[in-house]
Amino acid sequence: MITDVFSMAKTPEEKLLAKKASDKAARALRTCKTENMKFLTPAEAAFLGAFCARAGIRAVFDGGYAGAERKIALFPPEWQDTAEPDAWIPEESPVCALHVKAGGGMELSHRDCLGALMAAGIKRETIGDICVCGGECWVFCLSEISEYIIQNVKTASRAKVVIRRASRDEVPAPDSDGEELNVTVPSMRLDSVAAAGFRLSREEAKESILRGLCSVGHIPEEKPDAQVEQGDLISFRGRGRLRIESVNGQTRKGRISLTLVKFGR
Repeated sequence: MITDVFSMAKTPEEKLLAKKASDKAARALRTCKTENMKFLTPAEAAFLGAFCARAGIRAVFDGGYAGAERKIALFPPEWQDTAEPDAWIPEESPVCALHVKAGGGMELSHRDCLGALMAAGIKRETIGDICVCGGECWVFCLSEISEYIIQNVKTASRAKVVIRRASRDEVPAPDSDGEELNVTVPSMRLDSVAAAGFRLSREEAKESILRGLCSVGHIPEEKPDAQVEQGDLISFRGRGRLRIESVNGQTRKGRISLTLVKFGR
């Protein structure tokens, strides 16, 4: 079965991810210990989730907080119950949180923090999301490099910073910077919802999708008539992202009422 599902991998990068996941899962079964990969981009995590589901590989994804974009994949041993992953991830996951605060009352941005980490020679695959709240940063990283970061990152954007390990409970919920939109659409076709959310004509939305400029749930989608549903994240290159927050039923004219949240441009 594993051999058959490798056909899902269309690029060398996807083939490598699939191979790594298979090897990690096999090792977890052999050693009876949880194995993990490094941080994945949203597109990589989406592909790997689909691959593992089809291959019958148990995998749980963790980015340190609910709604994280960059996540690691965890492969639990056979004895580990993953029916309620939140019950074991905080203790077992190699993801930890770091609190970064600048001195002198200076506020830090995502760019400031990421730049400081990269300047210290830290690889991007070892760093997950960076959340900014009140000018302070919360960095999710692999536990194995947390001490290195604390000891070696002393400045960010020319400001002195203090970094400490934090519990997950300390991390504030990320602020939403999205614009809420209430729209109606004739159907739940991708081109219909995208046209309403990005303020395009139906033809413009359809053309963009056919040109490969769209993804749903971080997976490229080139079919304008693909069906979308509540919770889906729709990305249009150069235009931003939409999340279908809720499907509110039909209007008197038979159209579908939606609440969308738009991020970016």
